[in-house]
Amino acid sequence: MSNYDVVTVGAATLDIFMKSDKFRVVSSKEIPGGIAMCEVYGGKMEVEEVTIGSGGGATNCAVSFAKKELKTAVVVEMGNDPQSLIIHRDLEEVGVDTRFLVQEPGETTAVSVILIAEDGGRSIMVHRGASAMLTKHDVPLDDLKTRWIHISSLGGNWELLNTILTWAKNNKIRVSLNPGSKEIEQRDKFISLLPMAEILFVNRDEAKLLWGIDYSEETLWKSTQALPGAYVTVITDGGRGGKVAENGKVYFYTGEKVKKVVDTTGAGDAFASGMIAGVLYGKTYEQAVKWGVRNATAVLQHVGAKQGLLTLGEVSR
Repeated sequence: MSNYDVVTVGAATLDIFMKSDKFRVVSSKEIPGGIAMCEVYGGKMEVEEVTIGSGGGATNCAVSFAKKELKTAVVVEMGNDPQSLIIHRDLEEVGVDTRFLVQEPGETTAVSVILIAEDGGRSIMVHRGASAMLTKHDVPLDDLKTRWIHISSLGGNWELLNTILTWAKNNKIRVSLNPGSKEIEQRDKFISLLPMAEILFVNRDEAKLLWGIDYSEETLWKSTQALPGAYVTVITDGGRGGKVAENGKVYFYTGEKVKKVVDTTGAGDAFASGMIAGVLYGKTYEQAVKWGVRNATAVLQHVGAKQGLLTLGEVSR
């Protein structure tokens, strides 16, 4: 019998949010992505709102699962510093099991500073610190008796990723992946591991890098061509919705309208954790996507990645 419904593995950070309608958003072909947040060099700006809380894909999803009444544990690495206390607090308040947290006195807990513009878009500055130091020796696989394991960014640690995926396959544990940039940068190696995952979550830009398909072209985006790799691949496209490739079948879903997007931070984690929760409660993948959309829509209306996360009663309405 499993001790847990789901275990999350990945990053834990202290997030510092600064929100202002005075942050300047500029467009330029010389900027990667075409849009940047820009402030005067050497200047000073007043910020209307500051919020401090925990972040990182592993803790965001863990809190989301716990709020949906799933027995949850989290595996992350932190320092033994004031930042780690806030992360502990946010996890324990909702009943996430923190016994597998790794704390190293000589390391610094990861910190992110997020600048949020008036339209809810953001720029993130990250010091990865201890979150990038998790190794296979830190993950007590023999103690992780779980139905599902959700892996977020591991900082490109292939040995750790391969170890977890192989263990999960051998023990018939269901797996979902939401990779970071370090995994996607080494696309061939990452793609070779995908058959061991049940669900892969990437956004539209990440999918373009991963498969080399120019998804900025609408004709390619709307194609129903199957994607190799995981049994189910979900490509999110922000508030517009996204695309799902399920065992050779491709279908699209739409997002919910939001009157005002407050902050986009954590929406991807909210979507992934909402969909996985639906699957764990017996929904089909297509039905579970609706749980993901509802969860992400709620998060978009708050500052931070955890404030708007829905409970089981709210997401299953």
